[in-house]
Amino acid sequence: MMRGVVHPLYRVVFMLVIVLTCAPATVGAQVNRGHKIFLVSSINNSTPYTGQEILLTYTLYFKDSAPKISNETAPMLRGVWSKETVPERYIQSKQTLIQGEPFRFAVVKQFRLVPLQSGKIIISGYSILCNLPHEQGIGGQEATDTRIRITAPDIVVSTFALPEPVPEGFSGAVGTFQLELSADKQNVKAGEPLSLKLLLAGSGSLLTLKLPDLQLPESFRQNPPEITSVLQTNSVPTTGSITAIITAWPQSEGDYQIPSLHMVTFNPETRQYCTLLSKPLSIKVAQAPQATKTTSSILPLSAVAEQNTNLYLLLLVTTIALLFLMTRAVTLLTKKNKMNAGNVHTDSDTSPANLKQQIFVALEKAGIKSPGGLTRMELNNAMQDIGLPDDVQSALPAVIDSLDRILYSPTDKKEDRTPDTITAKVNSLLHALRASTGS
Repeated sequence: MMRGVVHPLYRVVFMLVIVLTCAPATVGAQVNRGHKIFLVSSINNSTPYTGQEILLTYTLYFKDSAPKISNETAPMLRGVWSKETVPERYIQSKQTLIQGEPFRFAVVKQFRLVPLQSGKIIISGYSILCNLPHEQGIGGQEATDTRIRITAPDIVVSTFALPEPVPEGFSGAVGTFQLELSADKQNVKAGEPLSLKLLLAGSGSLLTLKLPDLQLPESFRQNPPEITSVLQTNSVPTTGSITAIITAWPQSEGDYQIPSLHMVTFNPETRQYCTLLSKPLSIKVAQAPQATKTTSSILPLSAVAEQNTNLYLLLLVTTIALLFLMTRAVTLLTKKNKMNAGNVHTDSDTSPANLKQQIFVALEKAGIKSPGGLTRMELNNAMQDIGLPDDVQSALPAVIDSLDRILYSPTDKKEDRTPDTITAKVNSLLHALRASTGS
């Protein structure tokens, strides 16, 4: 009788072991029975090779009304290269059954990961802050939303090292790829542009691999490559193509060979390395016509710089010479003006313009900036701000008005000198202003 019981028990234990070892790389949080909401962490491949792209997904499960995500904490992604996938504009949810109960689920976050090291990598720390809406309370009043923070369970990635020995020239390409090299023409004249296209297509670590370098003959000038990518949005791993366009300008006639490119890749399915080879290119360069040999319509930046060096030097020397002549002329004019000003000053010390200028200079020394450009109200406010005596504040505008009447009177009535009474008032004001500044 005991034998009949023990034998089925062994079968049950064996089946449990099989189920546990074959379970997918999905870890779920315990269901929150109070709120019926939880996060699940999953990864499409928990045992990748170093450099192999994998997809990390966080899925939110909930019942009843959809929660509102108000905040989130990013996961700790150590030992991996990561790129968040472009989120959908609207997160859509679908129905499912968990333990016989209806739930809805929605993908809230995804990352493309590439392990940078072998060994165990633990990804943890992702959490979201949710507002759970409630139905209307008693009397039709709106119930306050419940705020709850949900943390996704940790997930472990066991990364295998690439098989040894790693071939020379391997640059991180893990997957299946094809490599092509082409030119827009095989016959070209010296100085004309030649467009070379390097195309890498396939599925794998397109986001992190390095394209091989193109080796051109020494007489070919070239610009840096223009790289563009065309990748499928939802493919796992990344599928698509990378194109590098190199524009070159052969400078000398002759028959040239552009050697084939080689790129070492690793196929995680077959666990073997593979070397991709492009076809070599033959380019025949003919001598350019004498009239157009040095006037190519398009030149690389380095060629333009070399051809214009002498012109730049000539422009620089010319500019320096012009600046020197202008500086010399300004210096001579300044000296001449000073001499003329000195002669006029001795003859017109009491002219209205000179007296008015003396008042403005004294006001600037007293602390009023550009008094000649101020309105009467602004000047009065400025004098109050620096604390000039009241008698000065009241007398100064009247004196300036008197000087202006003399300056702007009709030509036949204009006087060369200021009346002594006004001159005396100006001198008194100047004395008071100097006294207020201590000069």
